[in-house]
Amino acid sequence: MSANDLELSIAISSHSGCGNTTATHNVGETLDLTVVNYTFRDLAYDLRIPFDEIQSKAAITPLYDFLTDLHLIRASLQPRVVVGSRLAAWIMDADLRVWLHAPLETRAERIYLREPGKYPSYEAVLYRTLQRDEQNRNRYLRLYGIDINDRSDFDIIINTQMLTAEQVSSLIVAAARWASQNQLERKNVHLARIREIIADNLSVPQAALLDHHVSLNLESVIAKLKHQQ
Repeated sequence: MSANDLELSIAISSHSGCGNTTATHNVGETLDLTVVNYTFRDLAYDLRIPFDEIQSKAAITPLYDFLTDLHLIRASLQPRVVVGSRLAAWIMDADLRVWLHAPLETRAERIYLREPGKYPSYEAVLYRTLQRDEQNRNRYLRLYGIDINDRSDFDIIINTQMLTAEQVSSLIVAAARWASQNQLERKNVHLARIREIIADNLSVPQAALLDHHVSLNLESVIAKLKHQQ
């Protein structure tokens, strides 16, 4: 029986500029998995509010982090799924946990080239990327008590600096097929705590984070929170 026939969940995490989005889509297509790559931009679309508004408000309230991670956790409960996000490996019970790595300079160069005109120089992107890494680390420590610089829970770490997108996804696919055949006993020691934090802060039932079939409307959640304030 191949990986394409079994229930299989893969978490792909990384800092920005490591090729996460491309790898997630390539792996999903190869293994016929549902692809989940949900960000603030997707949340803004779902809530029908400007992306810039979410970005500015997210700096002063954790609400949008909790809403995004709520969606990711629920989506990860599907039987055959690959989730690509910075926190994927911490917020789901994955059969395979992958961290994509690339040196800071490489990531900054990729971001500079893919977003021409957004930054005045490569040096500006380098500084902003370093700053964002530290901000993200501090934010997740504060929100969930997890350190995204701790890679001890990952099954494989791939340095994407010298690899093509196809080579990166091929490595993940090979590891996923091995994991599906060996049925590794995996335990996410953070997930129960993260579910509880999100459920408490959003005033949603724990069942909504354990079963993606439980009905939940993000706009209704926000309306309820505003009413309680």
